[in-house]
Amino acid sequence: MIRLDLNTNDAEALLRHAKSFEPATGDAREDSRLADALRDLAEAIEQSLGADGV
Repeated sequence: MIRLDLNTNDAEALLRHAKSFEPATGDAREDSRLADALRDLAEAIEQSLGADGV
């Protein structure tokens, strides 16, 4: 587990980027892994923001 100590503005900015970034490394497997990781990151940020009442 990774814990990040981000203020709300930074968390929201990271969330926007995690949701909108389109991996294009040229390697389909790497793109898939990166897309999965970004999706997991977005979910974790959303849960964290929700837990803070945002």
